[in-house]
Amino acid sequence: MRLDERFRTIAAVHRSKPAAVYPSTSLTFGELDRLSDELSDRLRGGGVEPGDRVALLSDHSPIEIISFWAILKAGAAVVCLNDQVSRSTLQNVLDDAEPALLLARDTVFDRVLERGATGVPEILLDDNDDIGRVTVSARRTVSDPHLVLTSPLAAIVYTSGSTGTPKGVCLSHDNLNLTADSVQQHMPITSDDSYLMAVPLHYVHGLMQLVVHHLAGATLHFATSFVFPQRIVAQISASGVTGFSGVPYHFAALMDKSKFAETSLPHLRWITVTGGRMPPELVRRIREAKPKLEIHIAYGQTECSPRATALDPGKIDRKPDSVGSAIPGVEVKILGEDGRELGPGEVGEVVVSGRNVMLGYWRSPEATKAAVDDRGRLHTGDLGRIDEEGDLFLCGRMNAMLKSAGERIFPEELERVLEASPDVREAAVIGIPDPTYGERIAAYVVPAGTTNGTEGLVQRIRKFCLGRIPFARAPREYHLRAELPRKANGKVDREALKALVTE
Repeated sequence: MRLDERFRTIAAVHRSKPAAVYPSTSLTFGELDRLSDELSDRLRGGGVEPGDRVALLSDHSPIEIISFWAILKAGAAVVCLNDQVSRSTLQNVLDDAEPALLLARDTVFDRVLERGATGVPEILLDDNDDIGRVTVSARRTVSDPHLVLTSPLAAIVYTSGSTGTPKGVCLSHDNLNLTADSVQQHMPITSDDSYLMAVPLHYVHGLMQLVVHHLAGATLHFATSFVFPQRIVAQISASGVTGFSGVPYHFAALMDKSKFAETSLPHLRWITVTGGRMPPELVRRIREAKPKLEIHIAYGQTECSPRATALDPGKIDRKPDSVGSAIPGVEVKILGEDGRELGPGEVGEVVVSGRNVMLGYWRSPEATKAAVDDRGRLHTGDLGRIDEEGDLFLCGRMNAMLKSAGERIFPEELERVLEASPDVREAAVIGIPDPTYGERIAAYVVPAGTTNGTEGLVQRIRKFCLGRIPFARAPREYHLRAELPRKANGKVDREALKALVTE
């Protein structure tokens, strides 16, 4: 079944219930269903046909959510555009996706693009527009001849991954249905739940949360941004949401730069952490502050819609550094360099199979072939090991493995050791070209407390590290930082750290 057909069924059951709540307005499921129907009629009447792509510039507004469901109802696929990147990057995405038209709120569009210069018909709306009177004139589009559609295309999410070159990940209705059903099953999420949406729709995690909660009949509360963590805490408290999610950096900010720990949040039932390694020390601090809160640590990639594993909250104290086992309907294995399946404890590539694996990369058949094998398995490029209980532990990226003095070293292995120190809040490890070692291992550390007595602090961290790993695998140098450089998605920017070394 298509996502929009499921949404229509859910909306009929929960017509008077809030579907989307904003700081100054809200939409019930019935209103959202009606308004998206009206816009969908306009899109089809203006030339949008099943199989077309329609670009959506996301901004956490009612227009965004109405447009999302309207595009799917018109039989088209949503191309999620990031409003936080440069004009040239946006234009590259538009040139690659070749959408039939572009939908956006006028003020957001004017901030990042130039009217009439995109080469795409532009439908710009403001909060007072009558959706039923929107005039649409779509252009004809050409599909990807290499894309095999086992299920209708629902969305194209552009991601740079670890290469820096944006690729359009093609996700089908079946892909996202599997994720929605699996998350509702293993968490579970029901119509009694509500969720604070702080992640933008152009990130696949935001797209997933929208689909999961609306197909469960749950209410979405939209936050403006994560720039001011205390505002997030205030909104969690005022709205009474039962769930919230983000990357590890978001939760570090909540613990360090807000009153999250001290604030009573009786309605908050769960949090989900994804998009990177969660330091065990951060898990411990959250557990101490909110002992009744379920912490779900999840793993996946955009290419698997995006979830592959999740850790049972009951294991969080025993395995704070694990990302859990495969979610229902998904299989996760560890393969060696020869393609052989490895046993418990052996490190190899994480490979995912199931209905959550993408259709492919938009107009990139060679990249698709490199990522998805002839058995439909996604080769993630992540290194990991699975223990006897079936839980996955990540070791790093295959292309990020360091070689120093003949040793094969995974950055995340060292980062986990460093972050176990009471003196360390967060750590990132990189390799620096070195004529003696090949690569010299450098650790960038955010101290857990004050940086007074720098030399003594570094010596304590070094001693802690050497007490747990051999000298040959330990960092050769340590650098203290007030914070680590971040990418827009909150992950540590290792290239920026390497640039610091060059400088």
